[in-house]
Amino acid sequence: MILELILGVIAFVIGYGYLINRIRGLPPGPPPLPILGNTLSLGEPIDQVMLRWSKKYGPGFTVWIPGPVVVIADHQTLQDTVAKQGDLFGDRALPYNQMKLTVGGAYGLLFEENHMWKEQRRFALHSLKDVGFLSTSLQESVKTYAQQIVADWKREEGNPIDVTENVMYGVANVIWQLTFGRTLSFKDPLFHKVEKVIDRWFKEWVHPCMAFLDVFPAIVYLDPLFGYPLKNLRGTTKECLDIIEKELDLTEKNLDMDEEPRCYAESFLMEIKKREMRGEPLGNFTRQQLNVAALGMWTAGFETTVTTMRFAIHHLMSNPDAQKKMQAEIDEKIGQRQISMEDQKLLPYCMAVIQEVQRLPNIGEFNFFRENTEEVAIAGYKIPARTAIMPQFPSVHIDPAHFERPVYFCPERHLNEAGEFVKDPRITPFSIGKRACLGEGLARMELFIFLTTFVQHCSFSSTSLIPPELKCKRGFTRSPLPFKVKVTARF
Repeated sequence: MILELILGVIAFVIGYGYLINRIRGLPPGPPPLPILGNTLSLGEPIDQVMLRWSKKYGPGFTVWIPGPVVVIADHQTLQDTVAKQGDLFGDRALPYNQMKLTVGGAYGLLFEENHMWKEQRRFALHSLKDVGFLSTSLQESVKTYAQQIVADWKREEGNPIDVTENVMYGVANVIWQLTFGRTLSFKDPLFHKVEKVIDRWFKEWVHPCMAFLDVFPAIVYLDPLFGYPLKNLRGTTKECLDIIEKELDLTEKNLDMDEEPRCYAESFLMEIKKREMRGEPLGNFTRQQLNVAALGMWTAGFETTVTTMRFAIHHLMSNPDAQKKMQAEIDEKIGQRQISMEDQKLLPYCMAVIQEVQRLPNIGEFNFFRENTEEVAIAGYKIPARTAIMPQFPSVHIDPAHFERPVYFCPERHLNEAGEFVKDPRITPFSIGKRACLGEGLARMELFIFLTTFVQHCSFSSTSLIPPELKCKRGFTRSPLPFKVKVTARF
């Protein structure tokens, strides 16, 4: 009787998932549980789970988390859809209730759609370019912060240190300068406050309740049963926006309409004032949009770059041969002069290390959901318009069909027989298509200048005879648990 009951439940679950997918015309996928969908299967790293499912169900498959999402976890299929048909996959599958709960609606640069997204992204790109985004002056700022970090580490030579705060300081100031037109002192209480609030905010965003909020809005009434995760997130988001609001007030106070803008916030505030003076509707150029856009620019540009740098230093500490090869290449081609972006072609091994660091850790285990604006074909299935789509680039990064021994750190896989660096189109940490990361160019500049400058000046070694195992915590991003290294000055 018990065996029959178990078999009956299994048959029901499989039939339930198959029936729903057939009704919707979606590709097959792992059988979902009623209400919970496939969420219970996501306890292990999502990039690995999705890769395994893609091998079983095909390059396009349906996952319920807890609503239906069509996942694309194959490089060629991603190229044929998201890359080549970018306009059809340009909208976000908006977490409306999450956005309403936290920031009052679909504001910012990550989750808008249609005309608003195109208008705001275009304005952000133009205004950032006007204030020196990727300019020589910005590159000089990045170099200066890299030199400051190295100087701080040299003063701690021989002592076990956590590199995180110094790297945070450099990366944070680059973003802060572009966004608000000023920088923060390492001793400024605001810098440390922002660091702690943002860390808490990322942790609260990934609470399981958030995944169910848009499918089951009534979960807000069950908040006390789960320890008030939604209330906590709302409070932390308000803390973040209060910090942003004060910075914008300071920017607006010093705004000079007769001068050229110095940062994104000034460009946006000037646009608001110009429309007001002309008597035009503000449209999407509101203070709320600016608040959320500034928050998104800062958090997205800060967390991912800092985390990538921490992974890089841990891998170099654990792989001293790779570190020595980087140093030998820099010594031969650069010497002791400052490294600049123009030196990338001179440093193929360094470029290979950076590409491997962007491939292996998979900081983002999954990609933000998108929506197709009209019916599209994915892996032979007709997908109805307005279906949630997950372009699962991280799973491609660890696919053994493309990368031999994918879980091992091996920069040499990115060099050809002549020792030249080969850019791999399968490695897309900044996404592809219309929704590719706005700050990709800046992140690449920071990673190259920071990492090569660090290795040029310092050697990183373990504080014990055996390098510590790389252990990670999962959250909004995957990041290394705190670790310490011994820094030795090279000159």
